[in-house]
Amino acid sequence: MPEPVNGRRGGVGASASTMPLQTRLQPVSSVDAQNRTVDVTWTAGAQVQRYDWMRDRTYLEELSTDPGAVRMDRLQSGNAPVLNDHDRWGGLDSVLGVVSSASLDDGNSTGQATLRFSARDAVQPYFQDVQDGILRNVSFGYRTYRIDMIPPGQESNDQWIYRAIDWEPYEISLVSIPADPNATVRSAGGASEQQRFFPCEFIDRSAGTSSDGADASQLNQGAVMPGENQPQTPAQLSGSQTTAAARSDDAAAQNEAARTAGAQAERQRMMDLRTAVRASVLDNQDQLLEGLIERGVTVEAAREEILRLQAERSAANPQRGAANIVTVTDETDVRRAAMTDAVMHRVNPRHELNDAARQYRGMTLREMCREALEAAGVDTRGMDLRQLAGMALGMTGRAGYTSTSDLPIVFGNVINRTLRDAYSAAPRSFTSWARQGSLTDFRPATRVQVDGALKLEKINETGEYKYGKLTDSGEVIQLGSYGKIINFTRQMIINDDLSALQRVPLYFGRAAANLESDVVYGCLTANPAMSDGKTLFHAQHANLGAGGAISIDTLTAGRTAMRVQKAPGDGTPLNTAPKFLLVPAALETIAGQYTSNQYTPNQATQQNPFFNTLTPIVEPRLDAVSASSWYLAADPSAIDTVEFCYLEGEQGLYTEQDLDFDVDGLKVKARLDFAAKAIDYRGLFRNPGQ
Repeated sequence: MPEPVNGRRGGVGASASTMPLQTRLQPVSSVDAQNRTVDVTWTAGAQVQRYDWMRDRTYLEELSTDPGAVRMDRLQSGNAPVLNDHDRWGGLDSVLGVVSSASLDDGNSTGQATLRFSARDAVQPYFQDVQDGILRNVSFGYRTYRIDMIPPGQESNDQWIYRAIDWEPYEISLVSIPADPNATVRSAGGASEQQRFFPCEFIDRSAGTSSDGADASQLNQGAVMPGENQPQTPAQLSGSQTTAAARSDDAAAQNEAARTAGAQAERQRMMDLRTAVRASVLDNQDQLLEGLIERGVTVEAAREEILRLQAERSAANPQRGAANIVTVTDETDVRRAAMTDAVMHRVNPRHELNDAARQYRGMTLREMCREALEAAGVDTRGMDLRQLAGMALGMTGRAGYTSTSDLPIVFGNVINRTLRDAYSAAPRSFTSWARQGSLTDFRPATRVQVDGALKLEKINETGEYKYGKLTDSGEVIQLGSYGKIINFTRQMIINDDLSALQRVPLYFGRAAANLESDVVYGCLTANPAMSDGKTLFHAQHANLGAGGAISIDTLTAGRTAMRVQKAPGDGTPLNTAPKFLLVPAALETIAGQYTSNQYTPNQATQQNPFFNTLTPIVEPRLDAVSASSWYLAADPSAIDTVEFCYLEGEQGLYTEQDLDFDVDGLKVKARLDFAAKAIDYRGLFRNPGQ
């Protein structure tokens, strides 16, 4: 309900405001196809529940059919239109016919009307749907001039009743679906159309006045929207003139301010509603916005409704858009992958063939060259083996044409796979006790160990927090590049020699993994200098044993030395325990005795205390330096030991291929960017043995 123009909500007497044209739903009664008429019951005087937004309460709207309450002149004139869904903005196309006759029986509160449909071609589909029982309902629009507001309990009612005691039916519409009882007349022209409002007098019964005895001095005539010409009875005109004469200048100013505020609030509501609807993903946004505006829905309620509608839409279409996703696989990629699998199967029969690769099973390299060239559109008839191999590798052309066959890519893929498989399968025992890192470039990088006097100290009642000091010492680590190039020549194709595709990459992949182990274990065996100028294992680092074979006593001494290592700065004991026992192959058996549950001593004093405490790691690279020295290493997640790094984005072995005209074949380059460095001596211990 719009804001009362006198700014009051109740009080003594009546107030005037503006009301939009309202609608009521009624069913179609019968159809006369020959005369193109429809009989309807256009009103039944029923109460309809609505919501008064300005007073924030629900009410029952009742259209009184008492004598004198209904102005029937317009509906009985034969000129009242029959509209399409209350569309007053669609021009002549929205007029489906006229109301031929209308009556009102105030005894049983019902009204009857006969509607005559136009014979226009555009109207025929609507009339046909009425005949077929598809469109079953009509709705009438009406204007309210005076409303009697009856509070709860006055007529044994449990909620407010707004009884229209002076109202006028304007038109009857054919509607597509049953209208919402709370909906006002639709504005089919879109959100930009202006809703029509009419003067309406509100009489508040809770103030003790009656519709018949209202004090005329308290009545205020509401403003009419510009451009509207509204008829008034002489009695109304006289009452309005009397009211205007009695109104004070102050009251007029208050009324004008109230109207202005109400109009501004309504414009803001329409703007906020438009923003909320346009931001949604719902269909039919114009119709939704139109309905929200006409129903007087608040912005908050509208947002909740929009969220609910979007949730229902998503639930109804859980796979929306999935049918538009198309995965396209290039035929060339499929062929190359199948040929790669076929060659891999020849190199390693345990490699399983997929369905696409079975067609190439058993082909020699020469036959595969011919197949690849034919697939690239090259006619291979009359080629000898040398030409076939050269064309397949892209070395030579015919009649100025250089081929783009699949063979270089297929052979490169096979070599890459074999290299990486061999590299991954090669043993690297350092990965368990050394920590992996990453470097973004080849510049020297400093690995900082930060520790210090960070003990928490008690703060007195008025004391201040003290600052701790950080002590840092950095170890520098820098990447190095390692690599080799291998060739696959056309002679290998002619000879159907798979060794380059099998044995050479296999050995090369293992060599790359062995290089990593050499670099990492070199950090132990070389005993390099640290940033403090002392070697990694040094007496002043307290991580170098006095010597002796692996035993309970020597292992205990090494463990004790690691536990009492102190943090730089304040000298706090780190309590670092060893987790790994690193031994050369010569000490593998005795290392197993002191770390395995299979060792059963003869004396109780020789029970193994290091079972499930130390994990033995056997590395033959240690034998090359000393067959008697052994090492203890802490968990790298607890403290730094040795760090090994790859170039960021290229972890492990990296390969690339290219055609080489110098060697008349395909060359494959394998590169490894790798570095390793001892970071903190406190996590390592060495015993030189005996």
